[in-house]
Amino acid sequence: MDVKLISRGNEGELLLSGDLDTKTARDADALFSQMADRFKNIILNMNDLEYVSSAGLRCIRNLYIKLNQKDGKLLLTGVNENVMEVFEMTGLAGLLNIR
Repeated sequence: MDVKLISRGNEGELLLSGDLDTKTARDADALFSQMADRFKNIILNMNDLEYVSSAGLRCIRNLYIKLNQKDGKLLLTGVNENVMEVFEMTGLAGLLNIR
C-alpha cells in the first residue's frame, strides 16, 4: 500500500493505493496513529485502494476510535464496490462516515 498526505490545517487527507492487508496493516496502523495525533479530522481517500483485509479493517477501526476520542471525524471517500461490501458485511458501514 502507498499513502500520500495532503495537509489542510487540522485536517489531513490520506490518499491510499494498493492493498490494505496483513502485509501492510502494521505500517498502516502506525501511520494512522501518527496522523490521528497530528490532525483532528482525517479523510481516507480510497479511490485507488483495491483491497482491504480484516487486518486493514482493524486499522481503520482503530483510527476511527482514536479520532472519536478527541471529538475528531473520520471520512472515507472513493470506496470501491468490493471494499464497500466488506464494510457492509462487517457492520462498519453503519459506523463509518462513507461518501
